[in-house]
Amino acid sequence: MDGIHDMGGMHGFGPVPVAEETVFVHAWQRRSFALAEVLAWSVPYAADTHRHAIERLAPVDYLGRDYFEKWAMASQTLVAEAGMADAQELASGQKSFDIKRADHPAVNADTLLAATRAGAEMLYDPGEITPRFVVGQMVRVIPHGHSGHTRAPQYLRGRLGRIIENTGYFHFADTIASGQGACPEFCYTVAFEASELWGVEAEGADLMHADLWEPYLDAV
Repeated sequence: MDGIHDMGGMHGFGPVPVAEETVFVHAWQRRSFALAEVLAWSVPYAADTHRHAIERLAPVDYLGRDYFEKWAMASQTLVAEAGMADAQELASGQKSFDIKRADHPAVNADTLLAATRAGAEMLYDPGEITPRFVVGQMVRVIPHGHSGHTRAPQYLRGRLGRIIENTGYFHFADTIASGQGACPEFCYTVAFEASELWGVEAEGADLMHADLWEPYLDAV
């Protein structure tokens, strides 16, 4: 979806601060991360679902909140939308009654750590399906987005690029976020000339590479 989170190519926000690489500055940030991971098992939701919940934050919250505060707010949204807690319960931090969910396994620190280290299998066997595009082919990114989650940023919409690699057949983030399931699609690395993206302000002959799913691309 188009929103304040899609800031590529935007101006007026000042320099990007680069600090010492510390993941968690405060203890509550660590808890926010852990809760988002644990709740994904019991609500349940996927990473793309959680990202879309962050994208739906009001612009004032997206720009003004801490990174892990936005994680916590997105988790609350998904818990509420799943009917597992209402606004009063989220505000008080207390459940008005107990919910037992026998259809999902219990999660503790050990199982969460093991799952995080193992990662998720995202690559599928395409079987008889053949890719629409080949390496070296020129393509254009679709000019319009949609109301759901998408990995096609605004600054690439309608831009011309060249396929430099077919990276494989992966689950499609858009359908995962909308609850439609994996619906795997081929994904390509596309090279864009800087002048195609930034016009006369581009620096030299620089290239920008982006990994884009097949539905985002049209043949030229």
